[in-house]
Amino acid sequence: MNHYESDAVTRVKDDHAISRILALDPRGLYDAVRNEGITMCGYAATVAMLVAVRELGAKEAALVRYATSGDVNGDRDQVVGYAGIILR
Repeated sequence: MNHYESDAVTRVKDDHAISRILALDPRGLYDAVRNEGITMCGYAATVAMLVAVRELGAKEAALVRYATSGDVNGDRDQVVGYAGIILR
């Protein structure tokens, strides 16, 4: 998810991106990443995946777990966000 901003900023930015993924909203994810400066790796691939799973009949997504690197190493100044999401 977002990279190298504070834990607080990263959590807000990641929440915007995650909410669009959970809504199965590829355009919303694209717009959130581009307009809000979210430095998410692989966002274009995630947008494409959302288009594909919707075409294949996916109806829901569930967040399995979210954390930042600060949760592991204690440094909350520059973190990377991570999310596990299941789509079905």
